[in-house]
Amino acid sequence: MDKLVTELEQQTQQALAELITMDVERLSEYMERRGTIMQALLKVTEVTAKSEMGRYKARIQAVLSLDPIFVKKLRQFRDEASVQLAKIDNGKTQRNAYDNNYDVESYFFDRKK
Repeated sequence: MDKLVTELEQQTQQALAELITMDVERLSEYMERRGTIMQALLKVTEVTAKSEMGRYKARIQAVLSLDPIFVKKLRQFRDEASVQLAKIDNGKTQRNAYDNNYDVESYFFDRKK
């Protein structure tokens, strides 16, 4: 369990140091690795005595207290993606408004009444 908690702390500190320059893919990779470690920790805690788990509780809570920082970065990426999607949709709408969707060889007949 000590190895998992230490790995979690190291991964978190490394990601925190790189967070400003981190792109979506790197942040996603970190979150997946973190999830894997957390799943392993959950499995280990099922068979670990409560007295031993108390030693790691503060360390894990310290890592979890950094979650809002990562969530903020994820929201920033989400907002940027929303803006880009809105631009794409707006461009499609404008393009469709100006595209000629009628047949060039069509004929029009006028009738006199």
